[in-house]
Amino acid sequence: MSEAEYDSTPSKEPSPRTVELLKLLGTHERSLFAYVYALTPNWQDAEEVMQEVRIRIWQDFDRYDPAKPFGCWARAIAFYLTLTYRKQKNRQREFFSTQLLREVSDTYETLVDSTSERRAALRRCLDKLSERKRKLIEDYYLAAQPARARIAEQLSLKPNALRQLLFRIRKTLFECVERTLRSEMRS
Repeated sequence: MSEAEYDSTPSKEPSPRTVELLKLLGTHERSLFAYVYALTPNWQDAEEVMQEVRIRIWQDFDRYDPAKPFGCWARAIAFYLTLTYRKQKNRQREFFSTQLLREVSDTYETLVDSTSERRAALRRCLDKLSERKRKLIEDYYLAAQPARARIAEQLSLKPNALRQLLFRIRKTLFECVERTLRSEMRS
């Protein structure tokens, strides 16, 4: 195929609704997969269910109410498709009971809510750190092991001293997150 035969520009623009679907699915796909994986016995089953979930979300997206959280709506679809998948595969192998799956689903929902709140509070607390401390946290936790030794060297610290400094920063962040969450609960 020559370059002239292949035109990389799309033949038509996707609708705004399609763009919205793709953005929402892209944002939530990892957590949605984690949810499905928690409800299925192995990775392959989770991938198979997720394929069905993506298709169903696409098919039913016109029914989605943008005023409501997309993640909750998508997890409800995933839950029922997981139950359907289990029924289809039930003859081949043993699965968890429906009651246990509901309990896992409920626990997941609770954890998603609390981790989202904690993550938001952590972001606000990171913003309160000095630029130097924030950069240190980012560099250290995004770096591979050998790079961590380089960070200590750049700061003229021994690796143990760097770990102690990071411990104090983490403690400060933990206390800040706890205060932020308590403050938000009161208001």
